[in-house]
Amino acid sequence: MVGAAFGVVAQRSRFCMVAAFSNFALMRDYRQVHAYLAALGLAVIGTFALEWAELVDIAETGYRRPALNWLGALGGGLLFGIGSMLAGGCASRTLVRTAEGNLGALLSLIVFALFAMATLFGALAPALAWVLARASPVGAGDASLSAILGWPAWALPLSVGAACLAAILGLGNWRDHKGAILGGLLIGLLVVAGWWVTGVLAVDVFAPRPPASLTFATPLAQSVAWFAMGQLSGGGFALLLVPGMLLGAFAAAVISGEFRWVAPAGERVAAYLVGGAFMGVGALLAGGCNIGQGLTGAATLSASSLLALAGILGGMMLGMAWVGRSGS
Repeated sequence: MVGAAFGVVAQRSRFCMVAAFSNFALMRDYRQVHAYLAALGLAVIGTFALEWAELVDIAETGYRRPALNWLGALGGGLLFGIGSMLAGGCASRTLVRTAEGNLGALLSLIVFALFAMATLFGALAPALAWVLARASPVGAGDASLSAILGWPAWALPLSVGAACLAAILGLGNWRDHKGAILGGLLIGLLVVAGWWVTGVLAVDVFAPRPPASLTFATPLAQSVAWFAMGQLSGGGFALLLVPGMLLGAFAAAVISGEFRWVAPAGERVAAYLVGGAFMGVGALLAGGCNIGQGLTGAATLSASSLLALAGILGGMMLGMAWVGRSGS
C-alpha cells in the first residue's frame, strides 16, 4: 500500500531529483526543488517525532549503524548521480516512466536491477564487501549527525525542517508550485508511514527486523533475485515495495490517460544502458538510491546518508556536463 501510494503521487507530481537539479541549474525552475524540500522537511520532522515518542527505534536502522561508509557514500553516490543523468531520471522516476510505458526507462530499469543484484548477491559482491570494510567507526555509537556533533536530539531536525520551509518561501514563487509542494509533502508523509508500518504495525518479536522505509535499489535487487532464483531475502515490505509502486504508477497513468508505449530513440539506447548500470552499482555501494539515501536516509540525519546525498548531487553535476558535451 505504501509503494502503491508512492507510485500514484510520484506519477502525478513528476517527483524527481534529476528534474529538480537539472531544471534549477539550466532554467532556474524551482518547481521540483520545492517538491524535494517539502518532502525532506516533513520526512525529517516526522522521523524525529517517531523517534522522540519512542514509537520507532530509528537508531537501529542501517542508516544509523555506528560506522561511516564514507567511500561507498561518496563514490557510490557519485556513480549513481552520473547514471541517473544518463538514464534521464532518478530511480523513482525510472520506475514511474516504466509504468507509463516508456521503453527506454524499461531498458534502464532492467539493467539497474541486474547490476544491483550482481552487486548485492553476485559477481560484484566482493567489491561491495571491500567498500563496506573501509567504513570508519563512529565513536558516538550512532551515526546520526546530532550524536556526532553532540547536539540535543531535537535541535538538528527542527533546524533542517525550518531551513526547508525558509528555502521554499525564499526561492522562486512557491505559490505557482502548490501542486508540486503538495506532492512533496505526501511523499515525505509516506517516508514516515514506512517507518510506522515496519517499526510499529509489522513488528514481530519472534523475528525482529530493523525498521525500514522507502528505498528502491536494494528491494529491486531482492525482488529480481526472488523472481529469477527463488532466493528470498529481506522482509515482505521490501519485497512488495517495488511491485506496489509500479502498480500505483501504472494505475495513475492509465486513469489520467498518460499511459502510452514510447520506443527509445536509437542514439539514446547506450545512455540508457550505461546509466542503468551506473545506478545499480552506485546505489548499492552508497547504501541506497536518491530516495533511499537522499530522502529516507537523510530523514534520519545519518552522516553516511548526507555524504551519499552530496555524492549524488556531485554526480548529477558531472552527468549533466557529460550529457551536455556529448549531446546525447
